[in-house]
Amino acid sequence: MPTSPAESTIAGLCPAAAAPMLELTAAELEPPHTEVVGLGLRLCAVAHEQLLLAGKHLAADVEGLHTGIHQARKSIRRVRAILALGMRRLDPRAQRLDADLAQLCRGMSRLRDAQALIEALHRLNDNAPDDVCAILPEAETAARQRRDELLAQALKRDPQFLSRRRRLQSMSDRLLRLNWQPLGDAEAVAAILRSERRVEKASRRAKRHPDRHEDWHVLRRRMRRLRQQDTVLARVCPEVRTRMPGLENQADALGHAQDDTLVVMQCGRMSPFSREHRTLLRRIARERLQYARRN
Repeated sequence: MPTSPAESTIAGLCPAAAAPMLELTAAELEPPHTEVVGLGLRLCAVAHEQLLLAGKHLAADVEGLHTGIHQARKSIRRVRAILALGMRRLDPRAQRLDADLAQLCRGMSRLRDAQALIEALHRLNDNAPDDVCAILPEAETAARQRRDELLAQALKRDPQFLSRRRRLQSMSDRLLRLNWQPLGDAEAVAAILRSERRVEKASRRAKRHPDRHEDWHVLRRRMRRLRQQDTVLARVCPEVRTRMPGLENQADALGHAQDDTLVVMQCGRMSPFSREHRTLLRRIARERLQYARRN
């Protein structure tokens, strides 16, 4: 039986939400429900959906886990973006939940980076000089070997990712017990404006120091947060969406630049690549970064 207003409402909106690890469709959260259910409970329903999806992605087979880890982390970040929309109105349990979600997401970052490195190398094929293109097949093979080793180690420590999936289920229960009802349009608008200001501040800092990777990383994270908030509000409350122009294109460009940053970072002492390959890959990645950040 539902034990909180959020659980009762979600059970009414989407009966499937009560069943662990089932994917909910966007249509199940659309009007007429949005006309009678407050914004807070609608946001809770979407966040709950994303946690169920994260668990489902982590239940994939070994081959599917490379993509599953990426999708699970995206779902977790969407939940954190939703919590940020109401953090000043939700009770202190929301902050603890957000911190635990962040920790879970960080715990899978090395696994995601290992797969992202392969994808970044693959994209270099498009316009890299001949000397770099010549080494890419061997570099990708080395990156795949490192990725598979890291995943095997992670599964040995946490078979089938059962521990992570149980944590997600627990966090889903905690999410439903938060008091979402007081959260309304005014709080969402204020949160979006804060996110926009944070993006603008980070953008100014990054442009002042174009060679500082960390400044660009902060900008990318803040823009991703704003984009995620905009996406969920487009679904449940379009009238309070951000009005920042070009948000999607800017976020995509920063994501591509992050791929090049990852290549540079993976050419250090613990690199899976040979010394010769590190030199070539570092050179082309830095050139691409400099061009992206100054244009």
